[in-house]
Amino acid sequence: MATAKKTTARTAKARPTPPREVKADAKRKQDLPPDQIPLTPRQADRLSKLTGVKVDELRDRTIAQLTERLKWQIDLELLLFRRVCGQVVKTDPISGIDYPVPFATVHVEDTDCSFLGFFPIESPWAWLFPVFCHREDIATVVTDECGHFCVWVPRFDIDWILRFRRERFCYPDIFIKPNIRDILEHYKIFPPPPPEDGIRPPIGPGPDPAPFILKDGGTTLQRVEALLGRDVAQKIALAESTAQVGSQKGAFRDLFDRPAFTNPVPPPIPHQLREQHANEGAQAMLSRVAITDERFAKFSFDHFVGPLLRCFDVFVPEFVPIVDVPDITFRVTQDVDGDGDEELIYSEGFFDVRWNAGTIPDVTLHASPIARVSTTCDTPVVDDCHAPEIKFAGLMPVSAAYLNPVTGYGTRPNRPHPHGFLAEASTPGASATAPFMGTVQLYGCNVKAGAHFYRLKYSFNGAAAVPFTNLAWWIWPWAGGLPHHVVPDANGWYPILPTPNDWFPAHLLLDWPTSQFQPGLYEVSMELGNAAKAVIDSSPHVRFRVDNSAPTPQFTTLAWRVAGAGAWNFFPNLVCPVVRRPANTAIEFRVSYVAAASHLLKTILNGSGCGGDAPNRLGAPNWSDPATPFVDGGGLSNDPYDHWHIDQFDNTVARTAVFSLPGTAPEGAYGFGLSAYSRAFNPAGGDSSDPLAHDWFVDTGSLIWNYAFLPIAVVNL
Repeated sequence: MATAKKTTARTAKARPTPPREVKADAKRKQDLPPDQIPLTPRQADRLSKLTGVKVDELRDRTIAQLTERLKWQIDLELLLFRRVCGQVVKTDPISGIDYPVPFATVHVEDTDCSFLGFFPIESPWAWLFPVFCHREDIATVVTDECGHFCVWVPRFDIDWILRFRRERFCYPDIFIKPNIRDILEHYKIFPPPPPEDGIRPPIGPGPDPAPFILKDGGTTLQRVEALLGRDVAQKIALAESTAQVGSQKGAFRDLFDRPAFTNPVPPPIPHQLREQHANEGAQAMLSRVAITDERFAKFSFDHFVGPLLRCFDVFVPEFVPIVDVPDITFRVTQDVDGDGDEELIYSEGFFDVRWNAGTIPDVTLHASPIARVSTTCDTPVVDDCHAPEIKFAGLMPVSAAYLNPVTGYGTRPNRPHPHGFLAEASTPGASATAPFMGTVQLYGCNVKAGAHFYRLKYSFNGAAAVPFTNLAWWIWPWAGGLPHHVVPDANGWYPILPTPNDWFPAHLLLDWPTSQFQPGLYEVSMELGNAAKAVIDSSPHVRFRVDNSAPTPQFTTLAWRVAGAGAWNFFPNLVCPVVRRPANTAIEFRVSYVAAASHLLKTILNGSGCGGDAPNRLGAPNWSDPATPFVDGGGLSNDPYDHWHIDQFDNTVARTAVFSLPGTAPEGAYGFGLSAYSRAFNPAGGDSSDPLAHDWFVDTGSLIWNYAFLPIAVVNL
């Protein structure tokens, strides 16, 4: 059983971990086909109410048995299954990256719960306080190395849930956890896409992703950031900025289907009610809001579900009792400490699945901080191990064909463009100068007769070599069983596993969080030690250039004038600039900026507006001041709005761009957004650009970037 000290997550104290015999029964069920698992009492009761068949004829029978027995008595569609898939992840609190939780046990539960609903008048959201619940496990499954899982849910279970909701006002609305798409649609940041064969498409009409967050130079980006946080806003913007014509929309669909609130948001309980609940008890507080059912006196303000979508089409009191709500919920356990018992890492998964969706989207379960994660789920094939050697950084070989052996740069991802334009092919034959960023897994060979330990050492910018220390990670046996915590001693020595292929990730030498190290050149080599940790062999060194720094985009000057009027009116500073224009008169803006990075990939400058109009880009030569032709004498781009680096030294862009605003544009808020991207890359896999398919000749989708926004007010004289 899990002890109290292990259950540090908010959800972990809800229910204890099942004893070993219960787990063994769950494992037996997992090994059975879904139609061979006997119905639980609750499932038999639901199917009986749906079909009129006596419950005694259903209880403890399998779907396969009932299909044959009832084939001419009931609608056999009820005895089919729907597959529900998802992923268990844990969000890194610093980087915001969702790391997979591998080899955890997902329990699928048939649930009936009663709630006290809280519908604050001033809020677009609702909250539910669970009062009493009844649960039965109907399936279990173990996540794979990427945290993914799929389960089969009986169709009649889903139909029962949908019928319950359809028969009650608002219930189809309120029992939905909002995803990112819901938030954007609710606040009209982008309109809901039209139906497509009864199924809502992933984003926008048309075959390719429709830009919306970057189209106005930063206004929408700031709005999304205010609603959903900087991490979400930047992920949407990055996905949009790296999308290419004809690319698949899967990255957008997955992003917009993610939960809007990965952490619980407390409800805005009035202070008087909370105080009365604390001083006089729940019954006294409930009597104040005209709820007399004594069963609801068990609720607690500290145990809640939400926020959820709120119903606005009928009058809803602030507090409403909701009785016997059916749902299928998830509970996830994992052995996080290697003691043989699985601790609870996710529970209270009410309303995780949108059962009324035409195509049920994948569900993402965000595990508690105690969950053990893997920083990768794709691994290379390491073979031909005849000597100690570092062979891969992530999925990329560290041979000279991919990695510059002198400078440590990746030579294929994010290559320069010959003329500096965004929309042109990379320079033929040119080598990229892409440094590494994020967590980089080093794979290779460390098995040798007489070797019991290994360690990796690094020389930073030519200094004396020192061992990597204090870097630990978990690996999992493919055959099942306890995870292994790979921990070094004080001198960086790790024990050598005699059968590296029996573990996931196999042949992992080091899980290297480069963001915890200074930017620069690292020369890495491996040493093998005997039982006494005396060095008996070593590997050739491999050089890695590391850079996790963010670019620094900034505006330097701003001016305006009546279009074609000659002299510019410069603002003395960039704090709350206001343009007072003659009414119905076209004007122009002159915007100067600098964007710099240690390893610059590209820059993008756009105008934005709140009234349907926005400052427009101009064509050459009047797109800048002083005017410049389309290309300079050497054939390089003079584009003041967009730029892609042309070589490894092209790391600062300082330009002046001119925008026009038509006289018909209304008074209001306008602005300019400047984005800058680093060409650093991570070879761990999962990049939307699919690097292996292109043998790493790609512009990667996982980038470090930053942006600046310059707001302007335009008023008429």
